[in-house]
Amino acid sequence: MSSKASKLQIVSRELGAPAPDALAALDVPALQQLADALRDARRRQRAQMAAATDSALQHVPLLLRGAVRKILGIR
Repeated sequence: MSSKASKLQIVSRELGAPAPDALAALDVPALQQLADALRDARRRQRAQMAAATDSALQHVPLLLRGAVRKILGIR
């Protein structure tokens, strides 16, 4: 497998869907940069969602937070 094909697979994995055909026109460093940017964006998104969830749970009485977390499927 060529390096370009492996980078396209990495981008596809980061996207969670097949990479658009137009991405094949990018060179290997650009594909790596895109994969890194997607990975970083997902990491930041997870952190922001966790912070928002914790903030929202501050409005739930302390004794109910565990039950609410369990119902919502949160850690």
